[in-house]
Amino acid sequence: MQTNWERFRDAVLVLAGSGPIKQRLMGAYQGYLRDLDPEDLPRDLRGPYASLASALQSSKRTGSLDEVSASVLKMSEADAARHAQTIVHMFAGMHEPQTVSRPATMLRAVAVDDEIPAFLNRA
Repeated sequence: MQTNWERFRDAVLVLAGSGPIKQRLMGAYQGYLRDLDPEDLPRDLRGPYASLASALQSSKRTGSLDEVSASVLKMSEADAARHAQTIVHMFAGMHEPQTVSRPATMLRAVAVDDEIPAFLNRA
């Protein structure tokens, strides 16, 4: 299961790809962001996400188009670009999940009566 950070990262990668902005916006939202639970987002991103979701699902299904496709196709290019920028800004506001770090290098303890190597004993 992807984290929300990974979902936003993948959505931004779709937005940065080739093709018309409306297609990229639909792909990013439908592929990665549509099913997010706003309560799982940082508090300061919940409002922008709710506004984005509302704008991208404002139209009713028509023919073979779902509500997202119908909503985005009705938008101007400028509106679609603004919503894409919102996704990028939201991603920038998220923190990357902590990755498991490598264990620290183990040091060997030297007993007092062990001989110190000559190259260390010059001090």
